[in-house]
Amino acid sequence: MKITAAIFASMLVLPCAAMAQERPRDASISFGYVGTTGNTDTTTYNLEALLKYDTMRWTHNAKFQALGAQENDAARAERYYLEDKSDFNLDADQYLFGKGSYTDDRFSGFEYQAAFSTGYGRYLLRNDTFNLQGFGGVGYRQNDIINAGSEGEVIFSLGENFAWEISDSSSLTQSVTSEIGDELTVTRFEIGLESNIIDRIATKITFQARNTSKVPLGNKKTDTQTSVSLVYTF
Repeated sequence: MKITAAIFASMLVLPCAAMAQERPRDASISFGYVGTTGNTDTTTYNLEALLKYDTMRWTHNAKFQALGAQENDAARAERYYLEDKSDFNLDADQYLFGKGSYTDDRFSGFEYQAAFSTGYGRYLLRNDTFNLQGFGGVGYRQNDIINAGSEGEVIFSLGENFAWEISDSSSLTQSVTSEIGDELTVTRFEIGLESNIIDRIATKITFQARNTSKVPLGNKKTDTQTSVSLVYTF
């Protein structure tokens, strides 16, 4: 349902707009592009914007990702993903969180998928080199299937985030999240290696995988994406 989609999208966009009025602690935008001409005309791009903002008790993380591919004027891929996770810190190691996400993948068989969950998280490792946290909670997901209506379900949300500052000029990040419901389970895996080139410009190699346990007929359960992008941090 379009109204439900708009509600979930606004839940994510409004916190991001509020953060934009403050001075973000860390923000970056990355872009990758491949184009060919000749016997086959192709265009492929990927875009990612990240925003992190810390206060004394809150940590906000917002993410926007887009992917597009076209071959001989025919679209081959078009995907948009929006996520916001806000943590309320109980102490140096524990926090409560609220997390929302919205996925619009034109070639997945779904009109959209939107989810919100809340729960408890904990830093398992936290120093100048390594950062490892795990979290879990409960929530709700709306699955809107193309030409087949909409269905909602309660979900259990589990995840972990890992960051490794390899050196002053390179870092590795990795994350896994799984939203488990009676109808279907959605799992996302992402790993990225970022290396600084000069000043605020870096390159980033990323691998992403998304698995949906049950998909509309004619669609594959797992999508993967490997990309090389330029990153600007501000």
